[in-house]
Amino acid sequence: MTVLATAALTGLLVAGCVAGPPTGETLDQVRGYVRNAMAELRIPGAAVVIVGPKGVELAEGFGKADDQGAPVTPQTPFQIASLSKELTGIAVMQLVDSGDLALDATVHSYVGWFGAPGSDTAKITVRNLLAHTSGWTETDGLVNRTDHGTDPGALERNVRRLAATPPSHPIGQFEYSNANYDVLGYLVQFVSGQPYEEYMADHVFGPLKMTHTFTDEAASRADGLAQGHYPFFGFPIAWDIGFVRGSLPSAYIASSAEDLGHVLIAHLNRGTYEGTAVLSPEATALLHAPLVHPDTWSGYGWGWFSFPLWNAGHLIDPAPSADLSSYQVPIVLEHTGSHITYAGGMALLLERRLGVVILMNTDDAAAPSRISQLDTGIAQILLGAGAPPITSYDEPVRQYGKTALVLTLILMVIGILAAGWRIRRWNGNPASAPRGRLGALLHVALPLIVDLGVPLLAWFLVLDAGDLALGDFFSILVPNAPDVALALVVITVIGIAWAAIRTTLTVRLLRMPGASA
Repeated sequence: MTVLATAALTGLLVAGCVAGPPTGETLDQVRGYVRNAMAELRIPGAAVVIVGPKGVELAEGFGKADDQGAPVTPQTPFQIASLSKELTGIAVMQLVDSGDLALDATVHSYVGWFGAPGSDTAKITVRNLLAHTSGWTETDGLVNRTDHGTDPGALERNVRRLAATPPSHPIGQFEYSNANYDVLGYLVQFVSGQPYEEYMADHVFGPLKMTHTFTDEAASRADGLAQGHYPFFGFPIAWDIGFVRGSLPSAYIASSAEDLGHVLIAHLNRGTYEGTAVLSPEATALLHAPLVHPDTWSGYGWGWFSFPLWNAGHLIDPAPSADLSSYQVPIVLEHTGSHITYAGGMALLLERRLGVVILMNTDDAAAPSRISQLDTGIAQILLGAGAPPITSYDEPVRQYGKTALVLTLILMVIGILAAGWRIRRWNGNPASAPRGRLGALLHVALPLIVDLGVPLLAWFLVLDAGDLALGDFFSILVPNAPDVALALVVITVIGIAWAAIRTTLTVRLLRMPGASA
């Protein structure tokens, strides 16, 4: 299967010309775009690698790797979050190509304890996992992050948990979940007879000469792992999240922009990097073919989304014999990665023989769509479309949620001060304190509803925005949004405590002799 035929599988129109290497002016545009984005999004450090027809066209670090001022370089390791899936996809393809795994075989057929015979879990196939159509939810793939065990059984422990978690959706329905690639990583381990980490080092990292790529925290730190920064209410602060060994295949590999550039070069060179074949040309072409279409214009498979890069499309003047111009748009294979302290993206333009990697040591938790569009923004510049504006596509509740929580706390404090002043005035002059049903309604019942209703509303909006249940507070919300979790706790404590104090004081004062009727 040729790359052109593979791209055609997406059912999308592809611009067919092959671009030359980027010009110096174009690369300067990229540098300016990255620097502007870093300033706008408060990104402490970033590394960018661009590969083209002749190999590496740009490899550059920007900003600081840590709070001591160490500069970011193309060799600086970052936690790459979901970009780990693309590396796991290569390992799975190697085993499919060798015949050790079959796309339409069930996980249960390899791992007997994975689902009871006849259950939905036992029907999940390798293809379902690669396409995120197993039926597990995004939440199912996140709850294991409280397990920071570094023992060799961490991955199996996570997969056994998933085997006991029935799919929430029909098998075949797309929903992105780390659960799928964690199970794929365990299959790599189970079928190969090697620990996942060892297999990746021998069969993926080694052949691709990825010398700054790691599957454990100590080794990555020894090589200068960039310090992650969490945007605590929008202000980046140094924050360590550690490695979750049980989720290495989906989200916890550390790598450098330079090493991921080697991956892109292999994709562009039919599975070969510097003369070493990591995959056969046929297997490499299959890596670029979507296994599912989440919507009309996009595909997903093997750790890559595929979609038209609309902003880089252009009109083609008609030939003399034609009546109409045609609109051509390049297809991009792309994936982003996002931890609470790291973000990154990789983009492949196969027809143009271009690839982009950007890694950063913070994330934009309030509006993740802004930071996740930087890799495709660079791609648009390379295609001559100019630097795009950085735009948020996130829901207002998520985008402005932290600001709303802070404003809620400020308003609660103002309300407490105002009510405290009023109660003090009543205490000094009992005759000024209202009494009767109207007084009880205005100064006891309604304030009590507000005091307790505000925390309840805050909890509802936060959990609803994250599609979370109350039981996910410690397993998902605290590790992934500590400032939001802290604000919720403070709002709840203040609301309940002040409701009890104000109600008690107000009732006592309203009952005092001399209070007005």
